[in-house]
Amino acid sequence: MDGRTLGYALAAGLATFLVVGVLVTELALSAVEFSLFVGLPVGAVAGLTVAAFVALGLADDAPPGRRRAAFTLGIFGLVFLLVLAVELAALSRRPSVALPVAALVAVGFGLYAFVRATGAE
Repeated sequence: MDGRTLGYALAAGLATFLVVGVLVTELALSAVEFSLFVGLPVGAVAGLTVAAFVALGLADDAPPGRRRAAFTLGIFGLVFLLVLAVELAALSRRPSVALPVAALVAVGFGLYAFVRATGAE
């Protein structure tokens, strides 16, 4: 496993942890008093699962379809974290605005990466 694969896996896992953790916490807010204790473990499991998928999917012996999906998730995670950091730190936006914008931009880049990876074969 090289540094690029590790970076993609960490970025995808952290982005998934943030997205799923916040989403589950907000959805459980009306039903569970301490919804954060539900959202954090669910986000952690989702993040670890995605990180493992990306790390194994970018292995040298992985089939092309799995490599394409892992690369797409890696690009999504990387772009999501970069856009989120810029919005929160440089632009001083509220997290309720920064998270959806970062997710939409990352989905766009992820789709672009998937199409480019599909056309390259």
